[in-house]
Amino acid sequence: MTERDFIQRISSIAQKFTSKGGEAFQYWLRHNVRTGYFFSNAVLGVTASRISFALNSVEEPDNGFTKVLAQPQVVVRLLAEAALCFDQDWDNIANGKYKVPYDMYTWNKQYNPLFVVDQTGRYIQEAVGTLTRRNMARQQDKDIWLTPIESDLYPDYYKTAFHYQTDGWMSSDSANVYETSTETLFLGRQDAMQRTSLLPLVEYSKTNMNLGRPLKILEIGCGTGRFLTFARDNLPLDTEFTAVDLSPFYIEKTRENDRQWMSIIRKRIMTDHDDDDVVNHLKPVRVVQANGEKLPFADEEFDVVICMYMFHEIPRYARSNVSAEMARVVKSEGGTVILTDSVQLGDRPNQDKTLGNFQDMNEPFYKDYIQDYLSLHFENAGLQPTRKMMSSNTKTLVFVRP
Repeated sequence: MTERDFIQRISSIAQKFTSKGGEAFQYWLRHNVRTGYFFSNAVLGVTASRISFALNSVEEPDNGFTKVLAQPQVVVRLLAEAALCFDQDWDNIANGKYKVPYDMYTWNKQYNPLFVVDQTGRYIQEAVGTLTRRNMARQQDKDIWLTPIESDLYPDYYKTAFHYQTDGWMSSDSANVYETSTETLFLGRQDAMQRTSLLPLVEYSKTNMNLGRPLKILEIGCGTGRFLTFARDNLPLDTEFTAVDLSPFYIEKTRENDRQWMSIIRKRIMTDHDDDDVVNHLKPVRVVQANGEKLPFADEEFDVVICMYMFHEIPRYARSNVSAEMARVVKSEGGTVILTDSVQLGDRPNQDKTLGNFQDMNEPFYKDYIQDYLSLHFENAGLQPTRKMMSSNTKTLVFVRP
């Protein structure tokens, strides 16, 4: 497709939202404001990085991030990707598949100018460091402080600075800028891509409304816990959530995001229903530091097990082990496993030639990931594949335990 084709696609989607008006137009407007913010971050990050490269005599390769992003056709394509993603997300909302994002209409930190400025500053600093390390690609730029530590908790494949980000997953600096960094990379469509995972989760909840007990949901590799806030907002308020991650810094960020969601929902409930009983019985997410290959839970403990954007960062044998653990801890007779991650070879054929380039951002297992037959890991663990969905650069696979 040409630049004109992308622009026409964006224009067509914009007209669609404008003609609908009301909540649809509000959604479109707010998401475009977010995209504008993240686009500005990208411009500032690229500019600052290029200045740093020049001052420090760092040479950028031809496929360097700043050179690629500076191409107009790339920018227009990414904006079109965002528009298409928002269109798909809104269709799901309009059809009652899941709710409007809870943080769009409620005052929260993302509307605080001080928070926005702080995040932009953190992102620029991180972008300069990340892209400089990527261009130099030295072993010392991949090492993190965990490297000399012998511990059964942290597998060897975890001891690297994924994405060349500061200390990999093992620092508060990394955790505090991660959401802004990923949304900037995807120009504001990261949340919308993730929300595709809500489809099977909400469907399971509606189908199993009469269990006589709260649903039990587990997310492995929860990161900052951002997705869990959307999940909590769409499931019954008595649902019991458990989140697992290896990084203590990202675990703390998960707790912070959960506290913010609970604060927002408490205000909403008190305003709409004045229901003290519901508010008082809201439980925080149970957060556990653990390896997904060795989950510290009983067999068949959870109704649904979720894993998002983790499989592309672990080797194939670990994917097999995590799949087996997900199958072990999910309930039989309908327990559901949801895997969401990057697209692979063949999912979007026009990207096959360049998809593997992401490995250059210190993603040591990515080229193997995009060739791996993911479903086989889960089938070998006794699960049955039932569904595949895609949203932009993300795909979701759904499995059921017989």
